[in-house]
Amino acid sequence: MDKKKIFLVSLGHLSCDINGGAVPASLPYLRSIYGFDYQAAGGLVLAYSCLSSLIQPLLGLLSDRLQKPWFIPLGIVLAGLGVTMMGFMSNYWAIFAAIAISGIGSAFFHPEGAKFANKVAGHNKGVALSLFSIGGNSGFILGPILIAFFVGHFGMHGTAIFAIIALLTAAIMIRQIAGLKPAGKAHVPHAEAGRSAAGLAEDPAGAEAEELDEEDSQNAKNNWPQFLRLMGVIITRSVVFAGCNAFIPLYFVNVFAQSNTMGAMALVVFGICGVGLNMLGGFMADRLGCVPVIRLAFSIMPIAVLAFGLAPNITMAYCVLPFLAFVIYAPFSSQVVLGQKLLARNIGFASGVTLGLATTLGGIAQPALGFIADTFGLHAIFFCLAGFSLTGCSFSWILARKQA
Repeated sequence: MDKKKIFLVSLGHLSCDINGGAVPASLPYLRSIYGFDYQAAGGLVLAYSCLSSLIQPLLGLLSDRLQKPWFIPLGIVLAGLGVTMMGFMSNYWAIFAAIAISGIGSAFFHPEGAKFANKVAGHNKGVALSLFSIGGNSGFILGPILIAFFVGHFGMHGTAIFAIIALLTAAIMIRQIAGLKPAGKAHVPHAEAGRSAAGLAEDPAGAEAEELDEEDSQNAKNNWPQFLRLMGVIITRSVVFAGCNAFIPLYFVNVFAQSNTMGAMALVVFGICGVGLNMLGGFMADRLGCVPVIRLAFSIMPIAVLAFGLAPNITMAYCVLPFLAFVIYAPFSSQVVLGQKLLARNIGFASGVTLGLATTLGGIAQPALGFIADTFGLHAIFFCLAGFSLTGCSFSWILARKQA
């Protein structure tokens, strides 16, 4: 595993997903300023998710055929500028469009970033993808912190900080890419293109591992039946993750009578727990296999989600958050690695689905969850998510363990 390259692309992942964390954390502020109801607030999460979900697999297929390292800085810039524009709009549909631009940026970044992480992972793919994912998880943590500080102190115009971060990070990525010849010819190995994308010094040992991975991918066959079963797991995890990410801040504000800032900080605590548990899940995947980790997390998921919805006070809610974080974050890298194994000939497409869709597809369900909240209250959301998580549990137990 080439740690330098992993940390570089993880930094890009952090900068991209800061914006994904900022969108749900901004909902209490947008509701208080513009009077949006829960359904409208859920629609803004949909704006980030919908285009990203539809585009990522297509961009992943493109990544399988052509090396596009510039997708990485482009995605970072679009993601940051979209969230910044959100703070300078007052019309609902203008805010919706700005957040959609941020989602498009996420779609550009994730397939190419995850494919690159896979290529430099060597034989430690679980740990490498966990490190890559930690960048994104850290972004989901920092996003609410930045919203709480900058929007809390400067109003919605404080979202300008996200454009600054995006441009600085993109400049770092472009500098790494600049000065190298693009791998435009068909006969150039993917490993060489990956080195060009990272812009770092050649590593003979890493190059050998990448070449072996490339040879394996050429000889392997795609296992679509198993991948479709994995999709059931991915969709469930995505809906539960997006639901928790969007409504945990609102839950603390409206059920436990906390401030908007404390609502954002609850999301930060949730994300901090997720970072450590994501890494734990990667170590477990390398030692036990991906499928056992997925089965364990999804077997506990209905209980953890239901327990949060039944928490009688803020103390109990905080006590449940680590368990909720475990069932959502621990199986994440296992999903990505397993998907890349099952579609070994189309790693870019697999990455676009398992990494991209896993964090954005659930946003499509958020307007429906918002309607449930408006009609039955916020508690009902977590009861529904607990019931829906049984779907993912069922799919996890029909995955073939030998593929792990």
